[in-house]
Formats: sequence, C-alpha cells, structure tokens
Amino acid sequence: MQPAYKIKIEDIVKGQFVRSADGGEPDYLATSWGQQISRARVMGTIVDKYVSEDQSYAALRIDDGSETIRLKSWRQDVSKVANINVGDLVDVIGRIREYGGETYLVPDVIVTVSDPNWEIVRELEILGARKQLFKEGKRPQIKKVEPQVRILEVEVPPQVQVGGIEGEIEELEEEPLPEVPDDVKKKVLMTFDKLDKGDGISPTDISAELNLTQDLVDDAMRVLIADGEIFEPRVGKFRRLR
Repeated sequence: MQPAYKIKIEDIVKGQFVRSADGGEPDYLATSWGQQISRARVMGTIVDKYVSEDQSYAALRIDDGSETIRLKSWRQDVSKVANINVGDLVDVIGRIREYGGETYLVPDVIVTVSDPNWEIVRELEILGARKQLFKEGKRPQIKKVEPQVRILEVEVPPQVQVGGIEGEIEELEEEPLPEVPDDVKKKVLMTFDKLDKGDGISPTDISAELNLTQDLVDDAMRVLIADGEIFEPRVGKFRRLR
C-alpha cells in the first residue's frame, strides 16, 4: 500500500492528477512541491454532507483552512462516514482520485478528533516537512496563469468555443523568495512577542505596529514561514513557532 502524505488540501486541489498511460503504473498526484503521491492524510472540519436515500453513495466536504475537497464513498464503504456529521473535526487517510475535472479523496480511514490542538500539531508536522524540502533545495512550483483580461481581448469567432482556451497547457515556474533585510525580520518576530495573545496576529497588525508597507511585511512573512519561524494555524492569522 502506498504511504499517506500529511499535506494541506490546497496541495491536492492545486496539484496535477496524472493517469497511467497503459494501466501498468498507479495513478498519482504531482504536487507543486514535486511530490508524487497516491494517498493523502488531511485534517479539517466537515462543512457539508450528503448520503443517498439507498445508502449506496455518500459525499462529505472537508475544509482545513487552505481549501476544501470532497470525500466520496460507495456501497459498503458508506458505513465509514455514517457517524460523521457537519462540524466534526476529522483526520482522513484517503486515496486521491479524479473524475470530470474534480480531484477528490476516497477515504480508507476517517476518525473524529476531539482535541482541536491536534490541528496545530498537524500544521507543525507539515511545516517541518516543508522546511526539510527547503533545506534540500526544493521550492514549490507555481502555475503561471495568463491574466483574464488578455483572454477577453481575444477576438473569438462564433464557431469557436471559448472554453477551449482553458485547456491550454500552463507552464510551471519557480517563484523565488524575496530579499528581506535581517533587521526587518527581527522586528516582525519581536512584534509577534508583543502582540500575540494566543490567537495569532495578522500581517496588517504587524504593518500598523511597525509602520512598514504591507508589501514589505508580506515578503518578510513569506521568508519567516520558509525559515520555520512562524506558521498559520488559521487563515489570515499567524503565530511564532517556539
């Protein structure tokens, strides 16, 4: 059985699903970090649930703060999610699948998590894994998407389907980390010590406290995340890693 990688849901949603050409090799997801994975382990909150009347199909949507993804079960596997409800925090190990342009998970294991502190533990585990990838010289590959305005400026004949443009192959390019002065990084870290009362602080809080431009603060935050100094326990809120 393939190992299950602890990752963020956005890594799955933004990844590229690769199918075996002849069925000889298993399908896999290529993440922006260069990983090739067939199974993932994610933790998040169930925000939607559907079960068919005949109990032959179930679909749950899970949100981990970075993105959402559907969990799909069929036939006898529907029983695995019978006691999972909207609002539950769950830990899921599942196979990555794709159909009709949607990437989803087929859960092998799904359990409820009673202590929300495990979300922070999972964030730290993923952050540690990413820090190791940085040490190995690996950087996330960012899809280069043409601005929508350029598509609107293209004159399309009536017989041409505009949707065909969306099928163009997108190039991948590496986005380097910005150059940030050491004194700015130190000031940002000191601001965490001063302002964070346990719920985390936002980049705008730091910008106002230090009277720095938002762009400079955002750059400093990116570098500090990459260095393993800070993490994002909730969307838009950051904390210092101690």
